[in-house]
Amino acid sequence: MNDAHVPRAWTGRRALGWALVLFCGFVLAFWLRYGVIQPEAVSLQCAQADAPAWCGVRQWLILGQHYQVWGWIALVGAAVVLLITLPPPLLRVLLAIALVFSALALVLYNTTLGALALVLALLALLRR
Repeated sequence: MNDAHVPRAWTGRRALGWALVLFCGFVLAFWLRYGVIQPEAVSLQCAQADAPAWCGVRQWLILGQHYQVWGWIALVGAAVVLLITLPPPLLRVLLAIALVFSALALVLYNTTLGALALVLALLALLRR
């Protein structure tokens, strides 16, 4: 018989696992947006001279949002997964990174890159 690799068929459990990865990305993104970045009380607290140490992390998140870091990470991850043949464990990790960062990009105002990355990641997911 032929020993060619036959991809696994899509099962409900497999689809649910990848949907859960994307859902966790959206949960993280909404928590960052509405719990850390946008609240007025948090911004007022971070604007004071004796701001807490975590305000530096918040500032880095805002800079990442401004320079579209989330969208670029998602786009590069999705493009690598789609275009380059990788071993399955590395493929799954990069695909999860692309999905999570595309969710971050869509929620944190990097929608153009995030939408493109999400489409490429979903194409890569279906291809594999």
